[in-house]
Amino acid sequence: MLFGLACEGITDQITIENILCGYFKNPELGENIVQLQPLYDETDQKQKEFGGWQMLCAYLSATRFRDDVLNNIFIVIQVDTDVSNEIGFDVPQVDTDNQPLAPEILITNVIAKLVTIIESGETGFYQRHSEKIIFCISVHSLECWLYAHHNKKSLSKPKITGCYKALSHLLPSIEKTYRCYDELSQAFLKSKNIKAVVIKDLSFRVFIEALATIEDQVYQFNDER
Repeated sequence: MLFGLACEGITDQITIENILCGYFKNPELGENIVQLQPLYDETDQKQKEFGGWQMLCAYLSATRFRDDVLNNIFIVIQVDTDVSNEIGFDVPQVDTDNQPLAPEILITNVIAKLVTIIESGETGFYQRHSEKIIFCISVHSLECWLYAHHNKKSLSKPKITGCYKALSHLLPSIEKTYRCYDELSQAFLKSKNIKAVVIKDLSFRVFIEALATIEDQVYQFNDER
C-alpha cells in the first residue's frame, strides 16, 4: 500500500484519508490507503479493536508496527495533543512559567515522544526508516481542523480548544462515527479548502508541509499504476 494510517480512531483515519486524496488530487487514492491502527471493519464501518492514544503507543512499540513500516511505502501517525500531558504520555502543554506552549513547540515535543516510543520497540528503527514515517499532530484535536473549515466567521486567533463542542454547535447532527466524519471531511477533497485551512490552523499547515516533502514519490507511484 502507498499509505498506512496509524491513528487514535477511525474518525481520524477517514479524515486523513480525505485530506490525502485532496492534497494529492487523486480521489482514487483511497484504494491505496490501509487502516493499520485501530483496525477497521469495512462491512459495518466500525473499529475491530480499541483505539485511543494508549493503544496507538502500544502499537508503535510492537513488532506489528515495524512490519507495517516495511510493507507500506508511507505510514501516517496521528495523535491529538489534548492527551499529551496524561500520565504515560507525559508531554507537558505548558512551559516552566505555566504558560501554554506554542503549537509548533508542542508538535515537536509530541513527535519526539512518539519517536522514543518507536525506538523502545527496536533501537535505531526510526532512524533507519524515518523517511517513510509522516507525523500528523493535531493541536489540540483533529476536530479543530474540521471546525476551521466549517466555521466561516473570522476569528482573532485560531481555535485549538473545545473544538468538538464548537463543531457540534455549528452542526448539531454531528456524531463520532466513521460515516459522519467522512461527510464532514469531504471538503478536503478539494485543494482550495485545504489551502484555506492551512492559513487558519498551524498544526494543519505542519501536516500539509510534511506531505509536500513526499509529493514526487506519491506522484511517481500514481504514474506507475
